[in-house]
Amino acid sequence: MLYDTSTTASSGIPSRCSRMETFRRREGGVPVKESDQDYLFEQFRVERGCLGYIITSVRSAAIVDPELEMVEPMLDYLFEHGLKPAYIVDTHTHADHISGARELKSKTTAKIVMHERAPASCVDIRVEDGDRLRVGDVSIKFIHTPGHAKDLVSIVLPGRILTADALLIGSCGRTDLPNGNAVRQYHTLYYTYHSLPDDLLVYPGHDYNGREHSTLKEEKESNPKMLFDTEEEFVEYMEKENPDTLTPVYHLADALKANMA
Repeated sequence: MLYDTSTTASSGIPSRCSRMETFRRREGGVPVKESDQDYLFEQFRVERGCLGYIITSVRSAAIVDPELEMVEPMLDYLFEHGLKPAYIVDTHTHADHISGARELKSKTTAKIVMHERAPASCVDIRVEDGDRLRVGDVSIKFIHTPGHAKDLVSIVLPGRILTADALLIGSCGRTDLPNGNAVRQYHTLYYTYHSLPDDLLVYPGHDYNGREHSTLKEEKESNPKMLFDTEEEFVEYMEKENPDTLTPVYHLADALKANMA
């Protein structure tokens, strides 16, 4: 079992890895204020670049995109801070890793939340575009952002948006996996995200270069996937050229089988 020597501003306690893989936990930033409503935000990262999150308000918590290796560190964090998890949100049916949502549900009283089109049978609450849930005093809003997957939702918080694989820092999720669709991905990037405020901090579902976040303004202005002149050019690139630049998803069948059950 490995122990990471890094600490967070909120706990000052080294985070623990439940498997032989370095785990890092990073503070997502200072508390954000919405009128008189504060919330705390914590980012979790495993070595291969998957990112998960915990949103906290008034001792209530929502867990977002827990990978299986994050389960124990996330439980440790909840216990250390005296938090009660209300929701476990999987932003979509992951194809590259096994979700830890079921494991967390078995160890807490939290309900699993996914989009209405998610195939998994374990989902307790199915959300549509524009739906909201309350975590303590903060409202979290779900936006349907398909393309990488048909059931993908982004989560809008005061000052932040969790974009999962729909929008990465300097890129976007691939559309050549099962349930991917390049046309829908184009509309997500060029219409849905372009309509949102520039100053939103972007927290993606993956990053392979140690980065924590970007801003929507930066992505709109410099992300190559958001700078195509036409929908046709974008779709052709995503369908014909982009797959050749990506590494194979080695555990695709196992991950989909587990996450769709």
